[in-house]
Amino acid sequence: MGSNIAVKTVGIAGLGAIGSAVGRALNKGIDGLEWVAASDLNAHDEFDVPLVNFEELAERCDIIIEALPPKAVPELAKITFEKQKTLILISSCALLMFPDILKYHGLSTSRIIVPSGAIAGIDGIKGLKELGIQKSTIASTKPPRGFNGAPHVNKAGINLDQIQASGVKTKIFKGNALEAAKGFPANVNVAATLSLAGIGAQNTMVEIWADPDAISNSHEITVSGEFSTLNMRIENKPDPANPKSSMLAAQSIVAVLKDINKAIVVL
Repeated sequence: MGSNIAVKTVGIAGLGAIGSAVGRALNKGIDGLEWVAASDLNAHDEFDVPLVNFEELAERCDIIIEALPPKAVPELAKITFEKQKTLILISSCALLMFPDILKYHGLSTSRIIVPSGAIAGIDGIKGLKELGIQKSTIASTKPPRGFNGAPHVNKAGINLDQIQASGVKTKIFKGNALEAAKGFPANVNVAATLSLAGIGAQNTMVEIWADPDAISNSHEITVSGEFSTLNMRIENKPDPANPKSSMLAAQSIVAVLKDINKAIVVL
């Protein structure tokens, strides 16, 4: 590490599958960063860092990495912004579900960094936005068990076991990204990130499919404008520790951290 790089302290909020993967990367070493604390309800023998509350985490750290259930994000965000610290936010659907987050942010000088997560092509989507996006759609497919506990599944009385037993790929939701975020807060960060990079949550259309034969979490994305059409298909194997997420989500945070102090960054 060059001597001219000021070391930034890092904290992780949430040591589940995503937070733990980021923690392992920080333990291996990332230039210019030092992992000094975490916030989690459970003790973790794997990591030799103090477990603290959100208040102390934001006090100690320059950069806060969020790896929480979306409902916990507003509290963390408010405290982080009060301390004028940087928030790396992987639960992008929280920005759609809880407008107060942006209200808190507007009173601070903090930065919110949203990693690409389990999506690809954000650079092209942002470029196309400058020319004008006319249509943005995403169809996400996961094994039925990946939707266990989703509010929309419970409210609509969708029987995931029945879908699994039927062997038939089934569409369980169609609507915009805001509706999808409320109905599937643990499943649609990809759709939320697409909407944030593109034409907004109200105009980004989402389909969600449960497929008994699926061995991966897949996303088919089409973004079109007058001059270009982007078609992408992303397939990610579910994280064994959390089938609602993918391994790529954690590594997208690691990639952001590795770029924090770089003089040359490829976006």
